[in-house]
Amino acid sequence: MLEASIRNWNPWWAESTSINKLSGVQRDITSDIQKTLEIKHIKDIIGVRRSGKTTTLYQIITILQNKEVHPKDIVFLNFDDVELNAASFDEIMKAVEKINPNVSYLFLDEIQQKTGWERWIRTLYDQGRFKQIFVSGSSASLLSQDIGRVLTGRHVTFTVFPCSFKEYLCFIGWNNFSNEYLAYHKNKILHHLQTYILAGGFPEIIGKNDFERKTILTNIHNDILARDISARYNVSYDITRKISYHLLSNNSKEFSFRSIANAVDVSVETVEKHLQYLEESFMILTVPVFSYKTKIQFKQNKKSYCIDTGLRNAVAFRISEDLGRNAENIVFLELLRRKKDVFFWKDKKQHEVDFLIKEGLKPTMLIQICWNVTNEKTRQREIDGLISAMETFKLDEGIILTEDFEKVEKNHGRKITFMPLWNWLLKSDE
Repeated sequence: MLEASIRNWNPWWAESTSINKLSGVQRDITSDIQKTLEIKHIKDIIGVRRSGKTTTLYQIITILQNKEVHPKDIVFLNFDDVELNAASFDEIMKAVEKINPNVSYLFLDEIQQKTGWERWIRTLYDQGRFKQIFVSGSSASLLSQDIGRVLTGRHVTFTVFPCSFKEYLCFIGWNNFSNEYLAYHKNKILHHLQTYILAGGFPEIIGKNDFERKTILTNIHNDILARDISARYNVSYDITRKISYHLLSNNSKEFSFRSIANAVDVSVETVEKHLQYLEESFMILTVPVFSYKTKIQFKQNKKSYCIDTGLRNAVAFRISEDLGRNAENIVFLELLRRKKDVFFWKDKKQHEVDFLIKEGLKPTMLIQICWNVTNEKTRQREIDGLISAMETFKLDEGIILTEDFEKVEKNHGRKITFMPLWNWLLKSDE
């Protein structure tokens, strides 16, 4: 039975071209992983449930086969499989080697399901048993703390997010991203951007109708709460659901543990614990306020965002489409994809900047989101926040991302660039 399960997860052993049916649309993260194939380090691939980690592994397998690695030298094991999960590590390796004693590339999906996997992987790595080992999982704490403790200096980590806007366009068949082509088809881009903002970027919802999409996203949300949090940490599903619901309904807003505790009617300690679990599952992401004093970053309110705007919109309490807040969430996720060190900022006069980017020792970029610049009060508030931050950090430029307004203006001797969000999202150099 174990050998049969292993064979079922490796259809390319029987037909090498079968991997093409599994690898899907190329993800940007795959290119990043490919660049590290010459180093021996274990590749750990983490991210929220159903974001495309398994597909990313399949894409790496495709790359290896294209490099003329023999299909049977690659083994893929998914530990959601009951047979694999029940077997011991020795039994698994014995079954693999019985099929092919010369396997060189080991892919382990949903590795967090298997207790004690860390030391097993370290032993395989230290013995030089495989040319490359890839592991994937849906828990940040699992693949950061555990790997960090046991596999120090032996691994590199990649995070898979739901699709970026560019990847979303690729999924629906868009393949020309030249500036001229995008500008000519701007109205189509704006249509797709609004759909993306509201529907999100989970690969399996792309092209689905509203009912199918909401059903899938609600199930993803519930699976995260039940499987990645409640079952894993043996905590109350109901409390986690209430805290999740509150944060998703107040997306992109500041919060404190006490404000959530009062809203949900639980203790501050309970909120702190459950929020940690929500972050470890990748569903909720938090942003600290920028300060040169770390104790202020730790103690002051944070802002929260969701890993996917579609998931947020499917389960949160809303009375409007919230395009501005959802756009802010989209920008935050894109900054993380670009590996930026992200904060928000505010001064004593309550001037605020949505995103402050720090590189090295100092802030280097300021970004505001102003979806509708025709509202003069809102526009001026965003400008005032930028000017205050630019003066504070001695920066010459700030960016305001909009729905479809483009302009460069000088204000107090400093440059403010209004840029359409679609333009910024599709330009990797900003």
